[in-house]
Amino acid sequence: MHNEPQTREAADFNGRRILVTGGTKGIGEAIVERLMRGGGKVITTARSLPPGGTLDRFVQADVSTREGIDQVVKAMMDRFGGLDILIHNVGGSAAPGRGCIGVIR
Repeated sequence: MHNEPQTREAADFNGRRILVTGGTKGIGEAIVERLMRGGGKVITTARSLPPGGTLDRFVQADVSTREGIDQVVKAMMDRFGGLDILIHNVGGSAAPGRGCIGVIR
């Protein structure tokens, strides 16, 4: 494995229609940024618009509900006419207190 710095961003996702759930912060935000640098047409979702966020690549929806899923599907079809890549990044642990760490203690 080589640890040489990349001198350019590959256009691996050029023209791909991509949906990233939970893409407004943390790992999801980094995924969205990388996909966009690679030429992807990206829409992200969350339950609320983050401060400073823009509506052009965002759908406010709760994808844990049928209504939220329907809203996202409609937005993808209206804006991009379909979907090529789905990254389902939203979610968390249902484990009590501290997620999976709380369970294994």
